[in-house]
Amino acid sequence: MATNYSVYSIPVFFIMNFIPHAYAAMLFTGGSPKRFDNVNPKSSATLERFRKRASAATFTRWERAKAAHHNGYENLPLLVAAVVLGNMARLDAATMNWTFGTFLAMRAVFIYAYINTESQKWSTLRSVVFIITLLQCLWIITMAGNVLAN
Repeated sequence: MATNYSVYSIPVFFIMNFIPHAYAAMLFTGGSPKRFDNVNPKSSATLERFRKRASAATFTRWERAKAAHHNGYENLPLLVAAVVLGNMARLDAATMNWTFGTFLAMRAVFIYAYINTESQKWSTLRSVVFIITLLQCLWIITMAGNVLAN
């Protein structure tokens, strides 16, 4: 019987989604933490100063990194629900490991694509990867629901 590692996907996913935030902070400060206003980091004045000093390419890359960060945390509850319900239903460890292992790999592709995509054509690929990860979680939730309903 395989060991079920699916619960570990939760902290791994949480940390993965912090990486785009750290990258955005590096873009924001130019690698110098002294340039960061930690007193009011989300103020419109702070953002406007960054917008004025950064190139258009850097600013849009920063926006995409922040969006990738937010998207991950918006999807964390779905992952947690899928992992918890899959384990409550005692779904097969191999299925759980494969599903959440590939989920993490696909989310890494999604984060990379989100930050680096600059064309409409490639943004479609990013969206397809996003939908696949949603379907993975919904598949586990559905399988768990079927088991728990009986």
